[in-house]
Amino acid sequence: MVITTTLLFIFITTVYILLRYSTRKKTFPGPKPLISLPNYFFNTILTISNKRLRDNLLNLFFPESFQYIVLTVPLASQYYTSKYGDIVQINLFNQPTIIISNPDFADYILRRNGKNYTLRFGNPSGLEYLGMKNKGIIWNTNIQRWKYQRLNFFQKALNTKLLDDAKYVSNDAVDYILKYVEKYEVKNDIIDTMDFLRSITFTITCHLFLDLPIGTISIEKTKYYVNSVVQYFKAWEYFLLKPTQFYDENQTSQHEKAIKQLNNVVNELISEREMNNNNNNNCLFINSLLNALDNQQITKEEMNQCILEMLIAGTDTSSVTMFYFLLALCDRKELEEQLRRELKENSYKTLTNGLKESMHFKPVGPVIMRCAINDDIYNDIPIKNGTNIIINLADMHRRNENFSLGNEFNIVNVEDKDLSNTNNEKNVFVPFGVGPKECIGRWLAKVEMEVIIEKLILNYSFERANGTKTLEELQTRWDIAQQPTDPGFMLIQRR
Repeated sequence: MVITTTLLFIFITTVYILLRYSTRKKTFPGPKPLISLPNYFFNTILTISNKRLRDNLLNLFFPESFQYIVLTVPLASQYYTSKYGDIVQINLFNQPTIIISNPDFADYILRRNGKNYTLRFGNPSGLEYLGMKNKGIIWNTNIQRWKYQRLNFFQKALNTKLLDDAKYVSNDAVDYILKYVEKYEVKNDIIDTMDFLRSITFTITCHLFLDLPIGTISIEKTKYYVNSVVQYFKAWEYFLLKPTQFYDENQTSQHEKAIKQLNNVVNELISEREMNNNNNNNCLFINSLLNALDNQQITKEEMNQCILEMLIAGTDTSSVTMFYFLLALCDRKELEEQLRRELKENSYKTLTNGLKESMHFKPVGPVIMRCAINDDIYNDIPIKNGTNIIINLADMHRRNENFSLGNEFNIVNVEDKDLSNTNNEKNVFVPFGVGPKECIGRWLAKVEMEVIIEKLILNYSFERANGTKTLEELQTRWDIAQQPTDPGFMLIQRR
């Protein structure tokens, strides 16, 4: 007790002295710090074993960091955006951090000077848990390895031929999963729509990138593998940002098991390919990885992480967007009839705009996180190297100055918005990002979503089951990836 009191007295005295002589000024709008404290004070607070004392001191001296610990990144970012405007600077984990929902500034970070912001920030220990530290392309902080793996495996594989193949593969994957639709039923003709859609996109990904023909993986295993992807996402959100001192022992153990489980899935899929003697030289992704491994250009761990990231990216994001669109159509019968009429006439305007509006209204990636590699200047405002950047995409997509009905689901919002992002003007609609670190699978996602929705809507009707909320009422978890937390059950019937 005496030691604790003495340490607390020393701490408060030091804080008082620093407060007297602190002259730090901020150049962006944002919360005014009580005091500018050196890093070791933040780290010292984290080591305090008394949770209540630790949290109170963090909330007092590092309130922004505390917000990001107790809230998710999108929710905390929206809190400061709502309070201070579309450009806000905060002190996050004692590191300058700029929250942006200003389209011009966002475009500068992502595209015009995107090469300076290809890094992402996160907890190095958390990235180690996830297997993402210096491996793969999603959160790899080793720039050279990121460039090498993105160019030689992902970018090389996602070529024009693959996009053409994706049309037929997507069609066949829908047919295959529909053959076993009863496996997704929670009641007669009522299915778990998210599980159903994820199984389709997972099947497509395995065929196009792992050389596993449709039907190679049983429905039971498909469902198990899809659940492994979902659990990995939860681990990703848990480990990514918060300091390790805030890890809960039970939750940490649970998420470690989820990470191990998905890594086991990756090994099973590699073995499945070998057992089936699938040696399609046109399957560039897996063949390029295996050739690089044989030539000692990558490690086995790097190869497995690239496959794991292809699975999570290929399975979840597109399926969530399609689910939102189907849910929107359930309560917009006129829009559904318009869509079906156009599809029968081989017109895809409403389909394309409907999917874009789903990405606008509930973006699967509500924030984009970056980190400045070198010192920079934007509008005469200095940005120091190491500055964290959070682009508040969800807020940027809801602003009425950029969208006619920003807070409503209405395809009028995106009728004049282009997904290509190749123009030289600022982009206000960037669901896939833009620039050197944009979503590399954006065009594949567009192709497969359009094929899947067309096939389903022309042949099946979807209605919300009892207890399934409307798109507007649906509860979602706004985190690194935004996903529904409420059940997404729908009545599916052949037309």
